[in-house]
Amino acid sequence: MSWLLLRGLGREQRHWYEFPERLRELVAPEPVFLLDLAGMGTERERIPPPSVAWLARDVARRAALLPSSAGRRKHPDAWSLIGLSLGGMVALELCWLWGQRVARAIVINSSSNITSPVARLQPSALRGLGRALIARDPLARESHVLELTSELPMRTRRAHAERAAAWGDQASPTRTAFFSQLCAAARFAPPSAGSLSAELCFLGSRRDRLVNPACSRDLARRYTSPFLEHPWAGHDLALDDPAWICRCVARFSI
Repeated sequence: MSWLLLRGLGREQRHWYEFPERLRELVAPEPVFLLDLAGMGTERERIPPPSVAWLARDVARRAALLPSSAGRRKHPDAWSLIGLSLGGMVALELCWLWGQRVARAIVINSSSNITSPVARLQPSALRGLGRALIARDPLARESHVLELTSELPMRTRRAHAERAAAWGDQASPTRTAFFSQLCAAARFAPPSAGSLSAELCFLGSRRDRLVNPACSRDLARRYTSPFLEHPWAGHDLALDDPAWICRCVARFSI
């Protein structure tokens, strides 16, 4: 069994911070892989079309090149997926694309067109999102993003912002890539109920100021799957409380 982690809108694999190591401690010796979505991180120069389905096919193509991929193809339950926000949408699409090759998927603070647009991008978040988009200084940009997506204390957010800002321009997506991903997320229609064979679990954050947790509840109802809500975390649940996600993974994987 291998794990694949997929980050969200405008973020790349380094924005998982300590979560992958926490997960590796839990699932060892199962391998944990991280792939960036097109337009971000290692894929920064590749501008994706505004399509979650295309993003999922692109991830599937690159996942086939990961170490021991030949061995994994022999096992129909070779993948467990964890996706946050847009990464969760891609994870759901991969569940349909890969079929029985996905054993389980944990979808965090995601959304789809089955929920109203006002809940999918909360109006109160627009100002903070705009400030992050126009900021040219990396530290200011990361500070605005974390102010919107994290409920950690200000001093802790500042430390994470400084760490991300030190990555430089390499960590900053082009505006074209960002808006293409944004359009892909806005248009996302989840696979039909009954079309997925993977076990699904949906996680939401009660204090998510970017995406209303009702979006995750709606998806959980669509697939008749568990929904667990964190009591205080923000949209970036993997940053705010990685240990809580790991406890959910352990509970869901029994």
